[in-house]
Amino acid sequence: MASQPTSPLLVGQVIEINFAIFTPRITIHSEYELTVEIIAGDNIGFSDTVEYEAVAVRDGLVILSWQEHIGSTIVHVLDLTSCEAYTAVTPAKGGFLRLKGRIEVKSET
Repeated sequence: MASQPTSPLLVGQVIEINFAIFTPRITIHSEYELTVEIIAGDNIGFSDTVEYEAVAVRDGLVILSWQEHIGSTIVHVLDLTSCEAYTAVTPAKGGFLRLKGRIEVKSET
């Protein structure tokens, strides 16, 4: 049986995802906690520290998900090989967003 790929999300790592409507900065604090900050676009200034789950689907492909304290749910499919993110968001105010953006790794540990 093949071993499960390990998550390439490292404690201390900072990534930004450039979507057309906003840019979140994600800082990994531990194996279960991260902070998301909106640094550009819609909802600039929003910040939340949340529990997350990261599942390595295969090397370089990670599903990252969390629920914010305001009720929004975020699911990212991060293709770290091609530096592309495919994201689904259910905002707390209602609706459903499907987004595609470019991943930039800002800090590695």
